[in-house]
Amino acid sequence: MVGLMTISVQLATYFPDHFRVLILDNEVTLDAFITEPPLPWVRLMAMDGAYRVTGTYPTVLTKAESDREEMNWDRVSDAAICAALLDLDVSVDMVAFGNNAGQGMRLANALPVSRRAEHGVVIYGRSLPEQPVYEAAGYRRFCARDELLSVVAPLAERAGRKPALAFINTIEHNEQNYHTPWTG
Repeated sequence: MVGLMTISVQLATYFPDHFRVLILDNEVTLDAFITEPPLPWVRLMAMDGAYRVTGTYPTVLTKAESDREEMNWDRVSDAAICAALLDLDVSVDMVAFGNNAGQGMRLANALPVSRRAEHGVVIYGRSLPEQPVYEAAGYRRFCARDELLSVVAPLAERAGRKPALAFINTIEHNEQNYHTPWTG
């Protein structure tokens, strides 16, 4: 059963012929990863101390899916994310860390040093004042969140595979600390 496997095995099972990108970021950022045609994707959620794909995935990341996912308030476990990052193998082609005002640094430090330069990328909203700290940790790729897929596309093309996305929410929201945008 896929739900009992590592993230690497789960993604290889769901996306056997794809360039697999694991994104660790805030769920309200999903609009940045919408393309036309939409990319296949899964959301991994903390269950029993590990991150697993649930039965409603895989699907494709559309605007409607993104809007629905923004209200999907996952329990977040930094410890489980860090443990999962240690277990990643080369079947996960790229790991993108949302900086989120420096909150992504702890998770980025959990990716084995040997994978950071070639398989890691740090994404941000408008700026990345923490870039020198990430560079000192071994990261070499940095881009605005909405440019991530432009970074992924040529790598996936070189590998001869189309991209597929996997997402782990890294900021826990609930009714007390999240407000839906006003549409009035």
